[in-house]
Amino acid sequence: MSNVLKKIVEGVKIVAPTVANLVVPGSGTVLDGLMRAVTGDGPETSIEAVAEKIAANPALMVQLQEKAMDHEAKLAEIEARKLESVNATMREEAKSEKWPQYTWRPFNGFTFPLAVLLIYFALPALGKTVPDVPQWVWVGWLSILGVATWDRGKEKRAKSGENKPGMIAGAIQALRG
Repeated sequence: MSNVLKKIVEGVKIVAPTVANLVVPGSGTVLDGLMRAVTGDGPETSIEAVAEKIAANPALMVQLQEKAMDHEAKLAEIEARKLESVNATMREEAKSEKWPQYTWRPFNGFTFPLAVLLIYFALPALGKTVPDVPQWVWVGWLSILGVATWDRGKEKRAKSGENKPGMIAGAIQALRG
């Protein structure tokens, strides 16, 4: 191995889990575990020594890539199950014959901007004190609206026959080639 290549490999060995943690928090631990699973080394072996074994053996590198892809596929499957659960709930709500059940999302969609306008614009214009609304109220409300909007848009795209992946799925697909 050339000195330049050796220095690059040494740098990657040291920072791989750290960089992974910066990109996706917690993934450095996952990368560390995957690397150790490939080599069979335990926690007593330094991650640098594990990385050296993998760098020196192309078969171990392939195994690491396979394990990483399996891990990614499992995560995607879990995410798909979560989304299907949310979608099933929303479909059942839409089928309901009880108006409160199928109108609560649109109701929230219309009342959110009204609440913002009244609290932060109308009250000050009338000389009234603006109440301190806890942050979790806004986060919860916007989360509900975000999921409802995303799901409704997905539903409309499916009905129109559009089969383009979403932005995140498209980015993953582009990275995979």
